[in-house]
Amino acid sequence: MNDFAHLKDRMKDFWALGDYAEVAKRFVPAAEKLVAACDVGVGDHVLDVAAGDGNVAVAAAGTGARVTATDFAPRLLELGRERTAALGLDIRWEEADAEALPYPDGTFDVTTSAFGLMFAPRPEVAIAEAFRVTRPGGVVGLTAWTPDGFTGQITALMGEYLPVPMGTDSPVDWGIETIMRRRLAPHSSGLRVSRGTIAWEFASLEHAVDWQEDRFGAMVAARRALPDDRYAELRERFVGLMAEWNRAGDGTVRLPAAYLLVVARRDRWTASAV
Repeated sequence: MNDFAHLKDRMKDFWALGDYAEVAKRFVPAAEKLVAACDVGVGDHVLDVAAGDGNVAVAAAGTGARVTATDFAPRLLELGRERTAALGLDIRWEEADAEALPYPDGTFDVTTSAFGLMFAPRPEVAIAEAFRVTRPGGVVGLTAWTPDGFTGQITALMGEYLPVPMGTDSPVDWGIETIMRRRLAPHSSGLRVSRGTIAWEFASLEHAVDWQEDRFGAMVAARRALPDDRYAELRERFVGLMAEWNRAGDGTVRLPAAYLLVVARRDRWTASAV
């Protein structure tokens, strides 16, 4: 447990790097699709776990739902509060660990996480918590990058240079449908799975590289942590992946980032997680 506590402290520092708010702007379409897929509406009590700066929370609040947004990283909570206050949205922000949510069983109608829960060190624990705080018959909705898309490939690449300690799973495993189904099976007898794509667009390859090095937290962390030659190797492979995945043919850059979207209804007979 001490190892996991240390890991989570490191992860809090990691998520404070770069410019998360600018990166997260590119994920807004997926957040809106997740809220729509969960059929969130007026009066629903929604919990967004690992909320970042609030993409899902903003979309859910726009439907008339009552929204609680949580994250374990103080910097992201600060960004989220600032963003939603500026929008005039009444969203409750609370610091919480996805693996130990501070809410009674069955508190929420809908529990969501967009590209957040996938970074929990212990997937089964985080999933069990999401279902535990959702009422029987309520909905849990998740998105995760797939290994066969640009962002999944980048996530895997970064894991080679900034490895997760032993005993934790790869984040991109969440984007594999068979694994997702197996992890959710103890809590839901039926789920809907769909796929989506987000396009990362830049004016040029040079612009894409500069943007990522300045704003993408993993690249900032790598630049600080790695020896010069090791970072140069990572950067070369990163640029190579962007060139390989570029779908634009006019000198600009368009990178398709594929993701999995899963909506599962909590079985009424599911026991509380322990």
